[in-house]
Amino acid sequence: MLLFVSCKEAPKTCESFHQGTFEIIRPADDYAVRIERKDSLQIETNLNTGAVTKAVVRWDNICNYQLEYIESTSEHAVNLIGKVLIVRIVSISGDNYTYEAVLRGTQTVTKGVITAVD
Repeated sequence: MLLFVSCKEAPKTCESFHQGTFEIIRPADDYAVRIERKDSLQIETNLNTGAVTKAVVRWDNICNYQLEYIESTSEHAVNLIGKVLIVRIVSISGDNYTYEAVLRGTQTVTKGVITAVD
């Protein structure tokens, strides 16, 4: 009897990114943030300055979520307190997902990549 075992990891789905530790790294503009997402809380730590921003996470469906910013020590993010960022996961590749985000009440769409690090 032959038994073949594969160590290949199952493909990630949007649900794979609902909780965990993630990073956004953009060397071009010296932006580096670590994200810790658990249950309904997301904590973002700027890896360059140490500033911390907290948001409540609400999943609208498996691939779409909203972040309502509730607290920040960042001078740049403090003006986001009480505002909602609407995020859509548009594609997944390995440990990364590409997203599109828009601040509620605006038309500007931000695109980026988030990488799972745990």
